[in-house]
Amino acid sequence: MRSTLELMPAAAVYEPVARLDRSRLADAFELACLVRATSLTPDGGVRVGHPRRPATPAGTVEFSAEHAARRMGQLMRALDLPYAHETAEAGLRRRYLLHRVSVPGEHRAAYVEISEGAWRQGRAAVLSTAFVGGSAPAHADRLRLAGAAWRGVLLAAGRHMRKHILGVRVTDQDLATILVRGAHLLGAQAALSRQAGSLLVSVPAVTAHRVLHGAGILHDGTGAGRILAL
Repeated sequence: MRSTLELMPAAAVYEPVARLDRSRLADAFELACLVRATSLTPDGGVRVGHPRRPATPAGTVEFSAEHAARRMGQLMRALDLPYAHETAEAGLRRRYLLHRVSVPGEHRAAYVEISEGAWRQGRAAVLSTAFVGGSAPAHADRLRLAGAAWRGVLLAAGRHMRKHILGVRVTDQDLATILVRGAHLLGAQAALSRQAGSLLVSVPAVTAHRVLHGAGILHDGTGAGRILAL
Protein backbone atom coordinates (compact mmCIF):
# COMPACT_ATOMS: atom_id res chain seq x y z
CA MET A 1 0.00 0.00 0.00
CA ARG A 2 1.41 3.38 -0.98
CA SER A 3 0.76 6.68 0.72
CA THR A 4 -0.71 9.38 -1.55
CA LEU A 5 -1.51 12.00 1.06
CA GLU A 6 -0.50 12.58 4.63
CA LEU A 7 -1.39 15.54 6.79
CA MET A 8 0.16 15.79 10.21
CA PRO A 9 -0.59 19.04 12.04
CA ALA A 10 1.76 19.94 14.85
CA ALA A 11 1.06 17.75 17.86
CA ALA A 12 -0.91 19.46 20.60
CA VAL A 13 -1.64 18.52 24.16
CA TYR A 14 -4.80 16.40 24.06
CA GLU A 15 -7.67 17.83 26.05
CA PRO A 16 -11.05 16.09 26.38
CA VAL A 17 -13.68 17.63 24.13
CA ALA A 18 -16.89 18.85 25.73
CA ARG A 19 -19.91 19.81 23.64
CA LEU A 20 -18.92 20.87 20.15
CA ASP A 21 -19.94 24.33 19.00
CA ARG A 22 -22.02 24.67 15.86
CA SER A 23 -19.01 25.62 13.73
CA ARG A 24 -17.45 22.19 14.35
CA LEU A 25 -20.49 20.04 15.05
CA ALA A 26 -21.75 19.77 11.47
CA ASP A 27 -18.33 18.64 10.18
CA ALA A 28 -17.85 16.18 13.04
CA PHE A 29 -21.39 14.81 12.67
CA GLU A 30 -20.91 14.33 8.93
CA LEU A 31 -17.66 12.50 9.67
CA ALA A 32 -19.44 10.21 12.13
CA CYS A 33 -22.24 9.49 9.64
CA LEU A 34 -19.80 8.92 6.78
CA VAL A 35 -17.92 6.29 8.80
CA ARG A 36 -21.15 4.64 10.01
CA ALA A 37 -22.33 4.37 6.40
CA THR A 38 -19.57 1.91 5.56
CA SER A 39 -20.44 -1.27 3.70
CA LEU A 40 -18.84 -4.72 3.74
CA THR A 41 -18.84 -4.95 -0.07
CA PRO A 42 -16.78 -2.94 -2.56
CA ASP A 43 -19.94 -2.16 -4.53
CA GLY A 44 -21.29 -0.34 -1.49
CA GLY A 45 -18.54 2.24 -1.85
CA VAL A 46 -16.71 1.53 1.42
CA ARG A 47 -15.11 -1.46 3.08
CA VAL A 48 -14.24 -1.77 6.77
CA GLY A 49 -13.47 -5.45 6.95
CA HIS A 50 -14.06 -8.85 5.39
CA PRO A 51 -14.57 -12.32 6.92
CA ARG A 52 -11.48 -13.63 5.09
CA ARG A 53 -9.08 -10.89 6.11
CA PRO A 54 -8.16 -9.22 9.39
CA ALA A 55 -10.37 -6.35 10.47
CA THR A 56 -8.92 -2.91 9.98
CA PRO A 57 -7.49 -1.39 13.17
CA ALA A 58 -9.38 1.20 15.20
CA GLY A 59 -9.17 4.66 13.68
CA THR A 60 -8.90 3.27 10.14
CA VAL A 61 -11.56 3.31 7.43
CA GLU A 62 -11.25 1.75 3.98
CA PHE A 63 -13.08 3.09 0.93
CA SER A 64 -13.34 1.89 -2.64
CA ALA A 65 -14.67 5.31 -3.67
CA GLU A 66 -12.00 8.02 -3.84
CA HIS A 67 -14.46 10.88 -3.39
CA ALA A 68 -15.57 9.44 -0.03
CA ALA A 69 -11.98 9.10 1.18
CA ARG A 70 -11.14 12.63 0.08
CA ARG A 71 -14.22 13.98 1.82
CA MET A 72 -13.16 12.27 5.03
CA GLY A 73 -9.78 13.97 4.64
CA GLN A 74 -11.44 17.36 4.19
CA LEU A 75 -13.46 16.84 7.36
CA MET A 76 -10.40 15.71 9.30
CA ARG A 77 -8.55 18.86 8.23
CA ALA A 78 -11.48 21.05 9.26
CA LEU A 79 -11.42 19.40 12.69
CA ASP A 80 -7.63 19.72 13.03
CA LEU A 81 -7.22 15.94 13.20
CA PRO A 82 -4.12 14.41 11.60
CA TYR A 83 -4.60 11.52 9.19
CA ALA A 84 -2.90 9.54 6.45
CA HIS A 85 -4.47 8.58 3.11
CA GLU A 86 -3.01 5.52 1.41
CA THR A 87 -4.03 3.57 -1.68
CA ALA A 88 -3.58 -0.01 -2.81
CA GLU A 89 -5.06 -2.38 -5.38
CA ALA A 90 -7.54 -4.92 -4.02
CA GLY A 91 -9.96 -7.55 -5.28
CA LEU A 92 -9.45 -10.87 -7.05
CA ARG A 93 -11.24 -11.16 -10.38
CA ARG A 94 -12.35 -7.59 -10.31
CA ARG A 95 -9.54 -5.24 -9.30
CA TYR A 96 -10.23 -1.87 -7.76
CA LEU A 97 -8.32 0.81 -5.90
CA LEU A 98 -8.71 0.75 -2.15
CA HIS A 99 -8.38 4.01 -0.20
CA ARG A 100 -7.40 3.76 3.44
CA VAL A 101 -7.76 6.76 5.75
CA SER A 102 -6.14 6.25 9.14
CA VAL A 103 -5.52 8.26 12.30
CA PRO A 104 -2.09 8.04 13.96
CA GLY A 105 -2.21 6.09 17.21
CA GLU A 106 -1.46 9.02 19.50
CA HIS A 107 -4.41 10.98 18.04
CA ARG A 108 -7.02 8.21 18.01
CA ALA A 109 -8.42 9.11 21.43
CA ALA A 110 -9.16 12.65 20.23
CA TYR A 111 -10.65 11.34 16.98
CA VAL A 112 -12.92 8.89 18.82
CA GLU A 113 -14.05 11.47 21.35
CA ILE A 114 -14.86 14.08 18.72
CA SER A 115 -16.70 11.68 16.40
CA GLU A 116 -18.64 9.94 19.17
CA GLY A 117 -19.50 13.21 20.89
CA ALA A 118 -20.69 14.69 17.60
CA TRP A 119 -22.75 11.58 16.91
CA ARG A 120 -24.56 11.92 20.23
CA GLN A 121 -25.10 15.66 19.85
CA GLY A 122 -26.15 15.49 16.22
CA ARG A 123 -28.44 12.50 16.72
CA ALA A 124 -30.22 14.22 19.60
CA ALA A 125 -30.70 17.41 17.60
CA VAL A 126 -32.00 15.75 14.43
CA LEU A 127 -34.36 13.38 16.25
CA SER A 128 -35.61 16.01 18.70
CA THR A 129 -39.36 16.67 18.51
CA ALA A 130 -39.16 19.89 20.52
CA PHE A 131 -40.91 22.71 18.69
CA VAL A 132 -38.71 25.49 17.36
CA GLY A 133 -39.74 28.31 15.07
CA GLY A 134 -38.70 28.24 11.45
CA SER A 135 -36.48 31.27 11.97
CA ALA A 136 -34.87 30.01 15.19
CA PRO A 137 -31.13 29.21 15.19
CA ALA A 138 -31.96 25.74 16.54
CA HIS A 139 -34.04 25.03 13.42
CA ALA A 140 -31.21 26.14 11.15
CA ASP A 141 -28.87 23.87 13.11
CA ARG A 142 -31.22 20.90 12.62
CA LEU A 143 -31.34 21.51 8.88
CA ARG A 144 -27.56 21.79 8.74
CA LEU A 145 -27.12 18.52 10.63
CA ALA A 146 -29.77 16.74 8.54
CA GLY A 147 -27.93 17.81 5.40
CA ALA A 148 -24.59 16.73 6.88
CA ALA A 149 -25.96 13.26 7.66
CA TRP A 150 -27.30 12.78 4.15
CA ARG A 151 -24.11 14.15 2.60
CA GLY A 152 -21.92 11.71 4.50
CA VAL A 153 -24.11 8.73 3.62
CA LEU A 154 -24.59 9.68 -0.04
CA LEU A 155 -20.82 9.95 -0.49
CA ALA A 156 -19.84 6.90 1.53
CA ALA A 157 -22.57 4.37 0.82
CA GLY A 158 -23.35 5.58 -2.67
CA ARG A 159 -26.82 6.34 -3.94
CA HIS A 160 -29.27 4.46 -6.08
CA MET A 161 -30.96 6.80 -8.53
CA ARG A 162 -34.02 5.24 -10.07
CA LYS A 163 -36.88 6.71 -12.04
CA HIS A 164 -39.06 6.96 -8.97
CA ILE A 165 -36.69 7.09 -5.98
CA LEU A 166 -33.40 8.20 -4.52
CA GLY A 167 -32.18 5.41 -2.25
CA VAL A 168 -29.25 4.66 0.06
CA ARG A 169 -28.41 1.39 1.82
CA VAL A 170 -27.01 1.30 5.34
CA THR A 171 -26.68 -1.34 8.04
CA ASP A 172 -26.92 0.95 11.09
CA GLN A 173 -30.49 1.28 12.42
CA ASP A 174 -29.81 4.58 14.20
CA LEU A 175 -28.28 6.05 11.05
CA ALA A 176 -31.28 4.95 8.99
CA THR A 177 -33.62 6.62 11.50
CA ILE A 178 -31.62 9.85 11.30
CA LEU A 179 -31.85 9.80 7.50
CA VAL A 180 -35.62 9.36 7.59
CA ARG A 181 -36.02 12.20 10.09
CA GLY A 182 -33.46 14.30 8.24
CA ALA A 183 -35.34 13.92 4.96
CA HIS A 184 -38.50 15.13 6.70
CA LEU A 185 -36.68 18.19 8.05
CA LEU A 186 -35.41 18.95 4.53
CA GLY A 187 -38.93 18.84 3.12
CA ALA A 188 -39.06 15.29 1.77
CA GLN A 189 -40.68 12.05 2.88
CA ALA A 190 -38.52 8.95 3.25
CA ALA A 191 -39.46 5.29 3.59
CA LEU A 192 -37.44 2.63 5.40
CA SER A 193 -37.39 -1.04 4.41
CA ARG A 194 -35.17 -4.03 5.14
CA GLN A 195 -33.63 -5.75 2.12
CA ALA A 196 -30.97 -8.46 1.98
CA GLY A 197 -29.44 -7.71 5.37
CA SER A 198 -29.37 -3.95 4.89
CA LEU A 199 -31.73 -1.05 5.39
CA LEU A 200 -32.92 0.85 2.34
CA VAL A 201 -33.86 4.48 2.91
CA SER A 202 -35.71 5.79 -0.12
CA VAL A 203 -37.02 9.23 -1.05
CA PRO A 204 -39.54 9.77 -3.87
CA ALA A 205 -37.93 11.32 -6.95
CA VAL A 206 -40.30 14.30 -6.85
CA THR A 207 -38.73 15.50 -3.59
CA ALA A 208 -35.24 13.97 -3.91
CA HIS A 209 -33.86 17.31 -5.08
CA ARG A 210 -34.65 18.75 -1.64
CA VAL A 211 -32.47 16.14 0.04
CA LEU A 212 -29.64 16.63 -2.46
CA HIS A 213 -29.87 20.40 -2.07
CA GLY A 214 -29.89 20.12 1.72
CA ALA A 215 -26.86 17.85 1.51
CA GLY A 216 -25.05 20.32 -0.73
CA ILE A 217 -24.69 17.71 -3.46
CA LEU A 218 -25.34 18.53 -7.11
CA HIS A 219 -26.65 15.57 -9.10
CA ASP A 220 -24.58 15.30 -12.27
CA GLY A 221 -25.96 12.07 -13.71
CA THR A 222 -23.15 9.93 -12.30
CA GLY A 223 -22.98 7.84 -9.17
CA ALA A 224 -20.85 10.33 -7.30
CA GLY A 225 -22.25 13.75 -7.99
CA ARG A 226 -20.22 16.61 -6.64
CA ILE A 227 -20.24 18.64 -3.46
CA LEU A 228 -21.25 22.26 -3.80
CA ALA A 229 -19.32 24.92 -1.93
CA LEU A 230 -20.00 24.30 1.77
